[in-house]
Amino acid sequence: MEIGIEFLSASILATIAIGLGAGLLRGFSGFGGSIFAVPLLSIVYDPAVAVAVMLGAGTIGTPQLIPGALPLTQWRETLPLIVLTLVATPIGTYVLLTGDPDMIRRGIGIFVLLAALLMMWGWSWRGPRTHGISGFVGVVSGIVTGLAGMGGSIATLYLISSSQPVAVIRANLIIIIGAMNVIGFGYLIAGGALTASTLVNVAIFTPTYIFSIWIGTRIFRGTSDVMYRRLALWLLIAVGIAATIA
Repeated sequence: MEIGIEFLSASILATIAIGLGAGLLRGFSGFGGSIFAVPLLSIVYDPAVAVAVMLGAGTIGTPQLIPGALPLTQWRETLPLIVLTLVATPIGTYVLLTGDPDMIRRGIGIFVLLAALLMMWGWSWRGPRTHGISGFVGVVSGIVTGLAGMGGSIATLYLISSSQPVAVIRANLIIIIGAMNVIGFGYLIAGGALTASTLVNVAIFTPTYIFSIWIGTRIFRGTSDVMYRRLALWLLIAVGIAATIA
């Protein structure tokens, strides 16, 4: 019993610390919260719990951003992506709930490592932007959302080089990533993955994550964006390596 209590205490502290780090990273760099948190949470918990915690936090935290995003959202570009995400997410969710946890954790680590390297090199999609391509991005994003809770990184790489104003790109991403969080979390609920202990972890992680985003945006306001973006990407590379070899 004492061992169980010690483990519970250690896991709670780890959850709080990861939420703090993910929120600070998201706050000062504008990205990377989920791809920081999920690999580390999957070391502490089963990957399904890690994904549920991040998707739950995203579902709770996104609504505050939606009112400002709705007037700028380009639905012709976002809707195909969201619809195909809705269709494809169960594929990733099925693999997450039935696959080998160690293999999934290492796969998540490799994905984070590759995503961080692509962002560090400044890669983004520069080809045509048709409904078909948006739909394909939606399929890939949906699978990654269901499997790892990180489909937003795929959408970001696709949309970030758009010729649209930055405010419009940001609004599109808020709506798309918000939809991914809700869709992914909903499928986990339908799959019976949300136990009482998982919901407790969501409740522990979410306030720390949301509050530390607020802290991060204020602590690092006015500081060199380039320096902190590079620091954030190196941190994500380290996280990806840790999750791969753990």
